[in-house]
Amino acid sequence: MRWRFCPALISLGISSSDISKGPAMPRTASLLIVLFLSVLQATAVAAQVGPGNPTGQVSPGGGIPSPSICNGECPPPFSPMFSDGGDGGSLPSSEERRTGPRVVRIGVFGPPELVISGPFGEFDAATAALQEAGATLRRYRDLSRLGIRFAAFELRGGEAALARARTILEEVAPRTTLGVHHIYDLAQGVPRVYAARMIGDDAPGACPLGQHRAIGLIDGPVDAGHPALLGARVVSHSFLTETDRQPGLDHGTAIAALLVGEDPEGPLRGFAPGADLYAASSFSEIRQQPGADIERIAAAIEWLLRQDVRLINMSFAGPENPVLADILTRAAGRGVVMIAAAGNDGRERAAYPAAHPAVIAVTAVDASFRRYRAANFGDHIEFAAPGVDLFVASEHGGGYASGTSYAAPIVTGLAARMGAGGGLSADALRARLRGSAVDLGPDGFDSEFGWGLVRGGC
Repeated sequence: MRWRFCPALISLGISSSDISKGPAMPRTASLLIVLFLSVLQATAVAAQVGPGNPTGQVSPGGGIPSPSICNGECPPPFSPMFSDGGDGGSLPSSEERRTGPRVVRIGVFGPPELVISGPFGEFDAATAALQEAGATLRRYRDLSRLGIRFAAFELRGGEAALARARTILEEVAPRTTLGVHHIYDLAQGVPRVYAARMIGDDAPGACPLGQHRAIGLIDGPVDAGHPALLGARVVSHSFLTETDRQPGLDHGTAIAALLVGEDPEGPLRGFAPGADLYAASSFSEIRQQPGADIERIAAAIEWLLRQDVRLINMSFAGPENPVLADILTRAAGRGVVMIAAAGNDGRERAAYPAAHPAVIAVTAVDASFRRYRAANFGDHIEFAAPGVDLFVASEHGGGYASGTSYAAPIVTGLAARMGAGGGLSADALRARLRGSAVDLGPDGFDSEFGWGLVRGGC
């Protein structure tokens, strides 16, 4: 692999209170300094997007590395900048900047990274086109199983520069997609053992699988030493770098146990015990919140393909993005069955990856068959599963949790039991799940429950 970096911006560490602690100075000088600091503060506020912005550059695996050296002349530290757009390429309003999706940023107040994915044969032309529009290549990596080269670029100059880059790229590299480098959040919510019986299983872990079934998991780190996972085969690979801060173990461990848990006590046994779990740790702590960027999600899918895993659980959600869409389409083309959480914004929202046509979107319901109040809804929702007040594995043993994150692995476990990832296609899986689902809400398909509550049984 080849990587190119430019150094991160350095912000001033001074406040108006520091001035008052210094020696006395003329009133005019004091006023000038306060005015300077006010302008500087206003610039900083206008340049940032929400509370979750990274504060440094992105390393080869994503995250924030130490400062490095430019090849050639570096761009000026404070040039015009644009922010992320919810559609993967458009520019947001000031309100959207405060509440919009998180992105990988260049420097402290710099623009978001742009990323492309496309065939190897188009890379040189795509790079030349973007450089003509003023972009600088930061790094790239080859994802051969996906048949793409994934690259990150820096582009300053605002909306006009982005529009020009997109126009040029469409002309010379039509099969290469361009988008903002979004960060995806775990689809977890705020905190009974009822889920197994609700879907038709006699008890948790009542339907063990053979030793040759494999399930992939893209999530946070998994504690393979948790009592519920000691009897399971868990193969983990981290996509974090030395500079990344690892998030807590609760989310990844909970999802892993819902899939393949072998809890001798019973409550934390999974819905596909006996399957091999391949866990890709792709989430790092970004401004006190776990997140994964497209680069690490793509690298995780590539790694799972190399392990011959064709069934993947994705309990995270974020904005629609053309680059992520392209990667998911390519994975589906290689026979991968993907199941994802709908997300927890509590509104009609087609969050990715769940809203991608190749991905099975799962919402959460409680023990009374009501939709989880924070679950997203829309015409992309396909199935519902228990996901409210579930007893799940945690760093401290077990606890109650809610969210579409926890509903998705129940469907993934059922999918493994039906043969998904081992010959059963996504469309065939959809048909089988549809045939046994219990209709909820209005008759037939609806935007809150999809085709209804999934049903299992051995």
